[in-house]
Amino acid sequence: MACLYLFTIGIFRNKYRALIYTIWKLVCPRLFKRRFIPSVAITALVSNTVSLHLYEQAEAAGNISFEELFILVELLQTCQPATCFEIGTYDGRTALNMAANTSNDAVIYTLDLPREQIDSTIFPLDPFDLGVVEKDTSGTRYRGTEWERKIQQLYGDSATFDYTPYRGKMDFVFVDGSHTYEYVLSDSRNAMTLLRNGKGVILWHDYPNIYSVLKAINYLQATDSRFASIRHIEGTRFACLICG
Repeated sequence: MACLYLFTIGIFRNKYRALIYTIWKLVCPRLFKRRFIPSVAITALVSNTVSLHLYEQAEAAGNISFEELFILVELLQTCQPATCFEIGTYDGRTALNMAANTSNDAVIYTLDLPREQIDSTIFPLDPFDLGVVEKDTSGTRYRGTEWERKIQQLYGDSATFDYTPYRGKMDFVFVDGSHTYEYVLSDSRNAMTLLRNGKGVILWHDYPNIYSVLKAINYLQATDSRFASIRHIEGTRFACLICG
């Protein structure tokens, strides 16, 4: 019964996806001999001397893990971006920590799909994404904190959102929106246009444990020279591209 639950209802629960991926990899190893992007240790990307500030550490369904939050903050402390853009706000846990671990005058833009647009997206949503979108308010975990002043909440479908005011102005982009193949491709290409002078960091969540994300990232890395240097951060569900 546990296995039946895991591979039916459980597949739509974020906290079980990494476990399902691991089990499936063991049961069907031949399916996972496909080419993955190269990996890199997090120690090769971050400074040995960083001062971290972690808020809202408790993990809810739909959040990155505590360990991944720690790594995200390490990258931010090392890069010290002046402007950040997040695709996929959800409850605002990552936006809060991005604001708390950047300079006092840094700005965090975070884009979320409002519930009233759930039936009018340009691409179909992943079933799991529906549970993340169907909420009363985006960014509840940063609202009312001292860091809210640094965060600008944006709303819209990430595939049709007008990025014009933000293009070429970002130093760090975090992609964690819809997990369908079409959205990952669209969000990734938009993320690239957001970087300042083609330099900065793009970080993706849910690689390689969600197949549609794996497929999209692998495709970009293999076919688009702008994404040739994407790396999987060892031991995480992060893919990372450092440009410039």
